[in-house]
Amino acid sequence: MNARRRTGHARWWLRLALASGLTAGALATMALGSVPAQAAPMGPTTVLVGVTTQSYPSFFRISPNGRTVKASVIALGLTCASGATFAVPDEFTHVRIGPTGHLAAEFSLPPTAMSGGGTYSGTDSMSAKLNRRRTQVSGVWQLQLFFTFPDGTTDQCDSGPVHFTDTR
Repeated sequence: MNARRRTGHARWWLRLALASGLTAGALATMALGSVPAQAAPMGPTTVLVGVTTQSYPSFFRISPNGRTVKASVIALGLTCASGATFAVPDEFTHVRIGPTGHLAAEFSLPPTAMSGGGTYSGTDSMSAKLNRRRTQVSGVWQLQLFFTFPDGTTDQCDSGPVHFTDTR
């Protein structure tokens, strides 16, 4: 293996380790919050982590019985019509897993007031398939946000379809 290839390979593993560590830390804080340790879920919960096609982390926590995604969290990069770009975390909880491993969730955010005036709204969707052994989930996630500012201008921001594959 030449030096250039080793360096690229090492960078890939470093990004994966960093993303996994950040995801696990952020999600542990978010999932447990201020809940006492004795209230944490018991049993063989399956945790799947990965990196999206946008090079951001994603995370799925499957219930012990394998019938529900207890938490699915992803970071998404959005590009706006105005040229602005930003990244946001997104999540779905308590998503039913079908008998063939399919899962999907959608959410429509109604117009919501922003501090300083204006409103935002949006649509959010995720569709995925979990393998039989519950060791891998693959799918696509998309978030769209619509902004109306106090001066009457508008902007539309979209992640586009973001593909992910998370494994144990």
